[in-house]
Amino acid sequence: MEIKAIIFDKDGTLIDFAATFNPATKQVIEQLCGGDKDRRQAVAHAWGFDLQTELVADDSVIVAGSGSDLTDAVSTILEIEDQIEFSHKLDEMFGAICVKTVEALPGAGEALDVLNSNSIALGIGTNDAEANAVAQMETLGFRPLFTQIYGADSGHGAKPGPGMITAFVENCGLQPKQVMMVGDSLHDLEAGRAAGVITCGVETGPAERIVLEKHADVVLPSINRLPQYLGFSAGP
Repeated sequence: MEIKAIIFDKDGTLIDFAATFNPATKQVIEQLCGGDKDRRQAVAHAWGFDLQTELVADDSVIVAGSGSDLTDAVSTILEIEDQIEFSHKLDEMFGAICVKTVEALPGAGEALDVLNSNSIALGIGTNDAEANAVAQMETLGFRPLFTQIYGADSGHGAKPGPGMITAFVENCGLQPKQVMMVGDSLHDLEAGRAAGVITCGVETGPAERIVLEKHADVVLPSINRLPQYLGFSAGP
């Protein structure tokens, strides 16, 4: 069946995760912990962030987790009483920084333009907050290309649950097999499978190809190959 719509993960799929989130994570930890070195080290460890190299680890909760997941990881360390409120605070903190550090993956904009020009409906389903995703796409100039942008706080749940993808399919008025989910993590592919859509893994995140292949219908080096895979040239 012909693919008529594509919903993308954001981090590691559309944007350069390392360039965007390494500096942001460092700043958020500093804001949360101030001069308390022990607390700073504890939070960094809980989030899988190396304070020496200033890098987020491949298996960090930050890679695919939501604000709620990040909150759970440091709840005891920071003695958090209201986890919902703190989760919102984290989303706002990361959002304020990432809108300045966000970088698109090379060629992502061009690939999206080709898909859009060929009447493919485009959406985003991310475990980041919806407002953050919208702001980052606006910064990159990508916002007009997407008909729908969902975050973990949009009311459809977080990945690997299928809620965001199911909502996208329904709002597009399509059948699941007419829609593709594209992402760099198992959370993305598991969500896509649960929603019944076609799944496409991309190798622009930490997950290795051999891992992605077990859960995806197809694996591509990056979204740059999507137009060619779907049979599109540079024009409509």
